[in-house]
Amino acid sequence: MHQYRGVFGSHLANVLRRLKRICRFYGSAPVFILCSATIGNPGELARALIEEPLVEITENGAPRAEKHFIFYNPPVINKELGLRRSSLLEARKLTVELVSHGVQTIVFARSRLAVEIILTYLRQSFKNKPGEDSGIKGYRGGYLPRERRAIETGLRKGAVKTVVSTNALELGIDIGQLEACVITGYPGSIAATWQQAGRSGRRSGTSLAVMVASSDPLNQYITDNPDYFFSSSPEKAASWATPPCATAWPA
Repeated sequence: MHQYRGVFGSHLANVLRRLKRICRFYGSAPVFILCSATIGNPGELARALIEEPLVEITENGAPRAEKHFIFYNPPVINKELGLRRSSLLEARKLTVELVSHGVQTIVFARSRLAVEIILTYLRQSFKNKPGEDSGIKGYRGGYLPRERRAIETGLRKGAVKTVVSTNALELGIDIGQLEACVITGYPGSIAATWQQAGRSGRRSGTSLAVMVASSDPLNQYITDNPDYFFSSSPEKAASWATPPCATAWPA
């Protein structure tokens, strides 16, 4: 539900109000179960969406082992302009090192184009025999549902060794026991960063998360001030009070 914030969330709240009015008309009272990954105010947002009292469960019972979280700042290539080596190339280099040591890895990129670029780089780094599956897959919007289901199954079974994805795999899909996560550029929020980093080490065993910074000022601030990131709570979702006339609208 943490995706349903701001204007998008207000649209969903209105849809839920209409749904509840229809249910009341037919004598039904549905029970709502709302799930969230990383958010600063899940209870507040849930109450704003469904306009009902609720029980907030915040204790995490999922297995959690040791995780190493590294902020990696690529080397400077132009000191005058403050430019650093491409985060895509550095992510490729780190991923190749991990895959070469048999570490099942997920790589997050900020755009569909970046996914395809990194995917091409990785496949070129591993010379396979003609027709042999490299075990390196891409995952993004635009893939057919059966293609995405096949990749998810391959990750759970270990047949897919590396997947390069947009935030489509950030949460909500069981992709097994990945051991490492490489994040190409700061995702834009503390919540999203933790969601992506949390895709590795889901069950047991030591895991790794590496955020490869770009030359962007926000990326540089995060890498220069890691205490800010690790000491801050995830962002709160914006929510607004229900308009007085909302419950009076005709069904």
